[in-house]
Formats: sequence, C-alpha cells, structure tokens
Amino acid sequence: MKNLYLRSMLAAACAVTLAACGGSGGNLYLQVSVSGLAKDGLILLNDGERLPVPVGQGTVVFTKLVKNDDRYNITIAEQPKGAVCTIANGAGKASSYSVNTALVSCTTNSYPLNGTITGLSADGLRLVMGPKGITLSAGATAYTFTSVADGAPYGISILTQPTGLTCRFQGSKSTDASDTVGTMGSAATTAATLDCTPQ
Repeated sequence: MKNLYLRSMLAAACAVTLAACGGSGGNLYLQVSVSGLAKDGLILLNDGERLPVPVGQGTVVFTKLVKNDDRYNITIAEQPKGAVCTIANGAGKASSYSVNTALVSCTTNSYPLNGTITGLSADGLRLVMGPKGITLSAGATAYTFTSVADGAPYGISILTQPTGLTCRFQGSKSTDASDTVGTMGSAATTAATLDCTPQ
C-alpha cells in the first residue's frame, strides 16, 4: 500500500515537472520585432497560427507556445494595404525562454504628387512640403513632389513668390490660398492647381 502511494506521488511529481519543462506542450514564447508598420493588414503565420499585427506595434507574440528544439518558420501570410514588409531570421530552432529572432521591416509605398501651374512668367517660385522643397522657373506648367507615402496627409505651401507675381492654390481645402492640404492616394495623385497672376 505504501509502495503504491509512493508510486502515485512520483507519477504526479513527474507530470508537474514535464508540464513545466514543456513535456505536455511548449513553454517558449515566439516573439517578433516589427518596424515601420504604418498600414493595416499585416498578418504573420507560424505553424498554422495567423497573427494580425496592429499598426505601430513594435513587438508581437504568437499565442501558440513552442518547445525547446522545436522548429519554427514565421512567414508573411498577408501584406498590409499600401505597403511591403519583409522578414529576416524567420526560421530556426527554439532554444531559449523567449524566442525573439524574427525581424519584420515594413515600407509604405510612395507615389508622385503632381499639380498644374498657370501663368508662371517669372522665376523665383518655391514650394515646400515638410522638409522637401522645389524651385520652379518661368514657364513651368506643373510641379511634382516625387515621393509621398500612401495614405499620408500632405500640406504644400508657397515659401517664395515669383518676381512680380502672386500665386495662389485654386480650390484648396486650406483656409489660406498660399497653402493646399490633402491625403495621398494609392497611386500618383493630383493636388490643387497653382494660378499665378501679376501683382
């Protein structure tokens, strides 16, 4: 009887030990670092588990735990809308209490932002959008900011008027006609027309 009791206690102790060490399942968290994610829709995949990644999230963890020496292979199941993500160190073998080797880097797609100019008969017009600026010469009929991120808000301002002329944005959503604002589309986008007239 005593022998049976000891054997039962030993079996229970073994079960607890195996559970703590991953014997009845994993005990290692599979963690992924994410950078540059500004668009919705990114989904990661490992061992059948799909893991949606929220915008701006720096770290995500799969809910399915892995055991020591388990192989994992994290892939991108779905790309975010308007962006492209790549993964590094996504495949390997679990060997620590926090498996954190996968790195996902995302880049938002960018497109040209174009606008029409009328009446520019003199030099000196300079447009700025944040840190970017372009100078336009007499006779120019268009302006272009070559790389604006998909879905990003933009604001274009007239920094310098051309000599002897006053230029204004037509149909601008801004309260000041020397500025125009909007949201970048998912392709080349047309901004407000800039009309220049003699002072």
